[in-house]
Amino acid sequence: MAAAIANDSPKYKNSLICCSPNVEITSRASSSSTSGCVSADESYDSSYVPKSIVNKKLKIHSSATKEDIEKAINQCKELVLNSAQCSEERKWLVRYLVELRLRLEEIKDNNGQTRVQVSIKGHHFEQQTNPTNRKQYCDHCSGVIWSIVQGSYICTDCGYLCHYKCVDHICRVCAHVVMTERGSFEMSICPERGLAEQNYKCAECETALTFKDSWNEPRLCDYTGLYFCATCHWNDLCAIPARVVHNWDWEKRYVSRLAFQMLSLSWKRPYIDVERINPKLFNFIAELEWVHKMRKDLEWMRRYLCACTDGANLLSPLIVQLGDVNKKYSMSHLESINDGSLETQLTALTEVCRSHITNCRLCSGKGYLCEICGNNEILYPFDSGALMCDKCNSMYHRSCWLRKGEKCLKCLRLDERKKITEVDPDVPDALHYDIDKFVD
Repeated sequence: MAAAIANDSPKYKNSLICCSPNVEITSRASSSSTSGCVSADESYDSSYVPKSIVNKKLKIHSSATKEDIEKAINQCKELVLNSAQCSEERKWLVRYLVELRLRLEEIKDNNGQTRVQVSIKGHHFEQQTNPTNRKQYCDHCSGVIWSIVQGSYICTDCGYLCHYKCVDHICRVCAHVVMTERGSFEMSICPERGLAEQNYKCAECETALTFKDSWNEPRLCDYTGLYFCATCHWNDLCAIPARVVHNWDWEKRYVSRLAFQMLSLSWKRPYIDVERINPKLFNFIAELEWVHKMRKDLEWMRRYLCACTDGANLLSPLIVQLGDVNKKYSMSHLESINDGSLETQLTALTEVCRSHITNCRLCSGKGYLCEICGNNEILYPFDSGALMCDKCNSMYHRSCWLRKGEKCLKCLRLDERKKITEVDPDVPDALHYDIDKFVD
């Protein structure tokens, strides 16, 4: 997905809200979104601007007046109402309408003064009033930001930094919007397509790339597989999710600024389904297999703790993150598994939760008894020596289950009863009790 975004980046450069009044509108739709909402489609990198929009004069300059923007808003509203529901045309128009309204609010609030907040390409820029002491660089021109004499903006969503003079010229969509709409990492290892497919231009700013000049050599992004110029690729080092999931390779490799921001934002988001992508990885990484087993135990423990007033205090953020049903991992979780810290935390956490459940009167009352051996030992779904039937959820000792030929007694009774009902349909009336007879 990131590869598609970077490959189609020229359309963002020539979007309707552009920096030059002479730039022609392209036939591709801008993927700019100011809402950052989750989208079920991928229209921002595959949809085309309909001819009805291209022919309309919706384009405005960064120095447009209040009247120009209001005129564009009214025209955009009419196009939204005239477009078909759930169509790509309407989705694009709604995104653009939101951006126009934000521009209008900025003009009303600032009264022609320096803009404190700017919304463009999905970014939500705020003026830096108290910059840090460390040296900062502009993500657009890669120049130094001299905080004493130069104004600068920072995106509150993705951390994009730029000069005050560069804010209207940026061509990179907010990484927060891209990852929110995508909802997953690129799982192909460096899907390189070559410079010829990029027309020997930078995938983001369309600068011509050549091997003749060292200052403008193409730089490969190991995450997207695309080539960038030195302005858009700062040789940032980062571990690649695809290499980690497929090869458990944690070596850091060079990525572009776009990829670096996307990976930094999504580092702690549970996007990786290891069971679906590479289930064989559990056989080679013992720590990962152990954590995966403890996650299943935490899922059952969480159900017990949520129903107990005293156990609710034990619901730590770690249980909320890992004791869920989607079984997905974040890059932060996998990194903690690699260095051993997550395994240590989960071991201590499971012991505390297990101690509460087994000693609490309310929680232990929701345990199970083995029907085969008939002893009074309470079984729980997270016990290593217990086994649960997949059909009826009955619990047995693992040894008892094997001794009975891996057959569930309750399932056998249900099958027997089903056979009887098929022979004589009147039998169920005699088998089922009327509970009203036993209730006063």
